[in-house]
Amino acid sequence: MYNGLATLRPMANGLSRSTSSIFIPFIYKFSPKHVPQVMCSIEGVNIKMPVDTGSTGTLIGAPILPNISPTEGKPAHHFFTSSKILYVGRLVKLPMDFVGEAGSYATANVPVLIVDRSWRCPWYNPSKDRFECPPGPDGEQAEERDTSEITYMGVGFGRNGLKDGMPFATPSINPFLNIDAIDGEPIQNGTMRAGYIISTEGIQIGLTPRNTKAFAFSSLDPGLNYGEDARDWAMAKMCFSINDEGRNDGTLLVDTGVAQMYIRAERDVSIPTVVIPNPNPNGHTRMVKRVKPGTNITVGFPSLDQPATSYSFVVGEKSLIEPNYVFPQLPEHPPYINTGRNLLFGYSIAFDAVGGRFGFRPVGNHGSSSVL
Repeated sequence: MYNGLATLRPMANGLSRSTSSIFIPFIYKFSPKHVPQVMCSIEGVNIKMPVDTGSTGTLIGAPILPNISPTEGKPAHHFFTSSKILYVGRLVKLPMDFVGEAGSYATANVPVLIVDRSWRCPWYNPSKDRFECPPGPDGEQAEERDTSEITYMGVGFGRNGLKDGMPFATPSINPFLNIDAIDGEPIQNGTMRAGYIISTEGIQIGLTPRNTKAFAFSSLDPGLNYGEDARDWAMAKMCFSINDEGRNDGTLLVDTGVAQMYIRAERDVSIPTVVIPNPNPNGHTRMVKRVKPGTNITVGFPSLDQPATSYSFVVGEKSLIEPNYVFPQLPEHPPYINTGRNLLFGYSIAFDAVGGRFGFRPVGNHGSSSVL
């Protein structure tokens, strides 16, 4: 089951001037089984580009773009804390063309991480490690990965903290915040509101009064690099309860990059858990911890007391928005929820990078993200 309680919040001033917008459809039907993809062209190479709201920045294996000089660009690295994969390469500014509806296209010019080397590095510590995967605790050496098929695009926000492993993840490398032309025509100054709407159908880039209709918005706090770029915002706030008990105030991430949920409570809050054999045949541990079936999780955005939106589900009931599984994290940091991508079966999400707002709209509402 799920329920949505929407309280409409007015958009920030200036939205009425915003008229430029374009819809970029997903290539395949939205599914829990894979990261959604859009069609993109870089340097004449057509790429089915994964769209990940849980990271920021584009990663392309060097062999895919052979015309880029191996000495070009600024050294950079990127680490995914969920998959434990490290990418090392160079940031090179390149035009990216995204295929829209009926032959339309949008162009962004942003730094792209050209990946020269990559490892799966379970023991990598983003707080201290940088451009190399160090030996493991027992002297293990990480196996280097093939870079010839690496394509990935992060469009999230608030992901540039040291512990997130993405120190270069600022708005300047987010393609969806840096669209400068539609159908080859430069966007007139002030007509495109930097931001996007994501649904199970695709991405609406550029916010307008019409396409944001019926969204329940809440304000975001300034991000780490807000002083250098006013489009940099911290992660959204939320509060959750377990079996209708406790209040766990922290941050929220709607992550199209994963189908599972990660949840972390306050230190004195108990989350019912079970230990089961690892269902992943390629997993690196024999047993894994999961939130116990029958557990009710209720999430309020930005709070439970006065939510702009709230939803709940019972683990194991297989409701539409339930994640594939729920992984309980140790309370070493403040409360946190990564919803996983399945939440989009119940809600579209919107990020306003100009006004510093994040919002939800229940699926089935008459305001359609593909309508301007």
